[in-house]
Amino acid sequence: MEEKMDLGGYLRVMYDVLGRKKKVLTDIYEATKEQETALRTEEIDENGFNAAIDKKTKLIEQLTEMDDGFQTLYDRISLEIKEKGAEHADLIRRLQALIVELTDLSVSVSGLEKKNKEMLDKKAEELRQGKKNFKVSRQTADKYYKSMNRLNAVTPVFLDEKH
Repeated sequence: MEEKMDLGGYLRVMYDVLGRKKKVLTDIYEATKEQETALRTEEIDENGFNAAIDKKTKLIEQLTEMDDGFQTLYDRISLEIKEKGAEHADLIRRLQALIVELTDLSVSVSGLEKKNKEMLDKKAEELRQGKKNFKVSRQTADKYYKSMNRLNAVTPVFLDEKH
C-alpha cells in the first residue's frame, strides 16, 4: 500500500528540484562564459566553443526534464496549495524566493547569450567581407543557435500564490 505524501513533502520536493535547477543554470552560465572566451580570441577556438555547446546541450536537457517534472508536480498539487497553502506559507515564500533567483539567473544567461550571438554574427560578417582570417564552420554556428534556442524555450515556473 503506497503512502501518500503530504503537501509539505511535495513542496520540499519542489524546493529540492529548484535547488538542482539553480545548479544546472549556474553551470549553463559558466558554459556560456566559456563560449564568450572562445569567441573573444582572434581566431575562434572552435574546439572550446563546440565543447561548451555540447556541455550546454546536455545541461539544457536536464533543465527541461526538471521543468517538466516540476510542472507536473505543481499541476498535481496546485489546488491543495490554494486550499492549504497558508499552513506552509514559509516554505512557499522560500520557493518563491528561489524562483526569483532562478529568473534572475535566466536573465543573466539570456543576456550573455545575446552578447555571444552578436559576437558570432559579427565574426561571421567579417569572414564574409574577408576582413579577418578566422575559422567558424557553419555546423558550429548552427549548433550554437540550436542550443541557444532550446535554452530560450525553457521558461521559469512561478507559484502565483501570495502568502
